[in-house]
Amino acid sequence: MTLATVDNPWLLILAGALGIGLLFGLVAAATRYCNMGAVSDWVLTGDMGRMRAWLLSIAVAIAAVGVLEFLGTLDLDQTRVNYRSADFPWLRYLLGGTLFGVGMVLAGGCTTKTLVNIGQGDFKSLWAYLVVGLTALVLLQWPAARMFVDQSLAWPGLSLASLGIDHQDPGTLLAGIAPNGSLEHWRLATALLVAAGLVARLWRMDHGQRMRRADLIGGLGIGLVITAGWLWTGSPAGQALMSEAALAFDPPKGSGTQSLSFVAPAAEALRLGANPAFDFVTFGVVAMLGVILGAALWFAARQQFRLQGFGSWSQFGTYSVGGLLMGAGGIIAMGCSVGQGLSGSSTLALGSLIALGGIVLGAFVTLKVMLYRALYPESRRRSLACALMADLRLIPRRCHPFRDEDPTGERPSGCSR
Repeated sequence: MTLATVDNPWLLILAGALGIGLLFGLVAAATRYCNMGAVSDWVLTGDMGRMRAWLLSIAVAIAAVGVLEFLGTLDLDQTRVNYRSADFPWLRYLLGGTLFGVGMVLAGGCTTKTLVNIGQGDFKSLWAYLVVGLTALVLLQWPAARMFVDQSLAWPGLSLASLGIDHQDPGTLLAGIAPNGSLEHWRLATALLVAAGLVARLWRMDHGQRMRRADLIGGLGIGLVITAGWLWTGSPAGQALMSEAALAFDPPKGSGTQSLSFVAPAAEALRLGANPAFDFVTFGVVAMLGVILGAALWFAARQQFRLQGFGSWSQFGTYSVGGLLMGAGGIIAMGCSVGQGLSGSSTLALGSLIALGGIVLGAFVTLKVMLYRALYPESRRRSLACALMADLRLIPRRCHPFRDEDPTGERPSGCSR
């Protein structure tokens, strides 16, 4: 398999990956689209703009992918990352998502923001992404680590196959218990219903105010780019190209129906650096490079490109830990805020939705801890734990020790210890 042939099928797949990544980077840079930023704005300032953009992108991807699957254009039961697998290690999804959520706060942004920042010349984000790749590479390539992730963290889990269920999406579950309707119709119905519910939810945010133009464009654009990834690799034309490439003497790595994800490609890029062979160039690596290039073009055109580095060793350590947690969490959860939060969620796989919830939970708790430590540096750990439980609605709101009317850090009277 050589790069020289003009009709190289894998080269055409990679060209599409570059274009898709380029569009993703341009849209994300132009609209400040960031999953961690969405949670951060919500927690710190109450601004729901970027959260609405995130929800809109998920809704667009779910609806578009659902329609394409109903029309027979896509087969999402056979994807490179088996989002709809009958194996359902729910704790792995939750744990990995939570670790990723904590990590993206410490690293100053999710994988989307990290790649966009690299395109702007931020060496802090470049280092964090290198740590993501190194961590992911160890967990994927070191046998003991891979066994721990794939086997030890699979418990407690659930085998849906033992219950006679082939896939973990709601459409399959409903088709198995409903007396009427085909699997295809149930999947389309659940996709449209969930998408409509998300749109209704984001519409009610910020008291029903109109979405900012940047958030609207970001949500629509990112959702359509995720759909384009599925369409490019999963359509009959894309499948024919990959089938042809698989017959080569050195078949390419990482082929299969897929959309964007940014943790495993970080490991693949490092592996490619150690073994620079064309068959090691994956869809994910090229799409990732496209995101960086798209962001760089945007910032260069607006004369906003600037080199940035670490301001202190403390900051270096925080970004390093954040990158490690993002890499570990992304592999454990089988995807990041894009791989599971967008691509996986667009298939309505229940594991992807659990991972997404874990990502939001990890980021929420980490941001709250950082906020309370900054505002109430002398508060006790017990008060901090009580505040988090109140924020998560695990105890009554009146038991919050940092209430506006009494921000003493002491547990109000009448609350159990």
